[in-house]
This record gives sequence, structure tokens and C-alpha cells, in this order.
Amino acid sequence: MRLSVSISGLLFAIALTGCASSGFRQVSFAGETSLAGAAPPNGQSVHVVRNVAMKDTILEARIRYRLEEFLLQRGYVISPAETADLYVLATFGAGERMVAGIAPVFRDPEVREDKNREGAVTRRHWVPGRVEYLRVPLVKNSLWLQVLSSDARYYRSTGQVRNLWRGESAVVGRSEAMPDVLPFLIVPTFRYFGKSTPDIVTVDVRKNDAAWK
Repeated sequence: MRLSVSISGLLFAIALTGCASSGFRQVSFAGETSLAGAAPPNGQSVHVVRNVAMKDTILEARIRYRLEEFLLQRGYVISPAETADLYVLATFGAGERMVAGIAPVFRDPEVREDKNREGAVTRRHWVPGRVEYLRVPLVKNSLWLQVLSSDARYYRSTGQVRNLWRGESAVVGRSEAMPDVLPFLIVPTFRYFGKSTPDIVTVDVRKNDAAWK
């Protein structure tokens, strides 16, 4: 039986910064648990679903293999789709994402106060208007990887997807760079697997961390 899980409507904003070096990437990650305390405990059976929507079947197979390897190390049992407690599905692609870019922001003139330990003002000084370069959310073409964990028993009984966790990592880049970037995207996905991250997390990923086994 070929089993696929619908993932439409589950994309969410990801912030990141890119890096020119091929041996280093700053990858941003966001994770969300859909149900309180829904992160699956070790020891449950899991089936890593083949994503038939992915055109690059080689990359899709590599990601599935890495997911199975990771889950086995975490104490999960890899099972057939018909008996698994959990389904895990990975999808990847290129497109516009909300990312963290550097943009000039004008700061109005202001008077700043220096205070001592007791809180008393010791000095006031004038700061003229200036331009500061800050990290701000921007929409840019990016490469992304999303991993979903869902309730397999619920899906088999109702035909509906009930997500337990979803996480997505992204990095600015063009679609042709996907094979080289994917190892860097996987690192934060594994690091925060099953965890909720209320804020966007920027992860420094180096070549050694992202090496394929």
C-alpha cells in the first residue's frame, strides 16, 4: 500500500541569513507542536512516509534514510505504514520565504542618560540621527526543508491528518543549490525534532556538522 500524507496549508514563516562560504550556513528554524504534550516518546513505532510529490526522488530517498537513522538512534522502531503509531514525512523545495535580511533603518535623534548603580542620572548626552543596519524580516527566494510528525492511528481510522509536530528550516538560495544545502537544513531539524520553538532560531551549521554519512 502506497501511503502519502497531505501537507497543504502547513507552511509558516522562517527567518534566516545566508553565508557565502560553502562550508558554513546560518540556517533558521521554527518548530511547532500542534497538541500540548504531543511530542511522541521514545519506543513508539514510526513509519517514514515516502513523499510521492517530490520530483527529485534521489534527494527524497536520502532524506528518508537520514530520518530513519535518526529515529532509530532516538529509540523509535521503524514499522510498516499499516501498523505504525506515528508517521513522519519530509518535504523540501524552493520559493519565497520570510527570511531575516539586513536593512538600513533610520534612528531619530535622542537624548541618552547614563546612570549609576543607585539609578541616579550622572550624565545626559545627545545622540544625532543615524542609520543602523538591523536584521529585519524580508521575503526572499529560499530553499527549505519541512518535517512533519502525525498520528498514524488517527489517520488510518479517519483518513484525516492530525499533526503532532512540524518543523521547517530554510536558507536563502537558488533551487540548483538544493543538493548542497540539504545537509545544512537537516541539522537544525534533527536538533529540535519534536520541540516547539516560540521564536525563530538561527543555527550556525558547519560543514562537519552537515556531513552525510
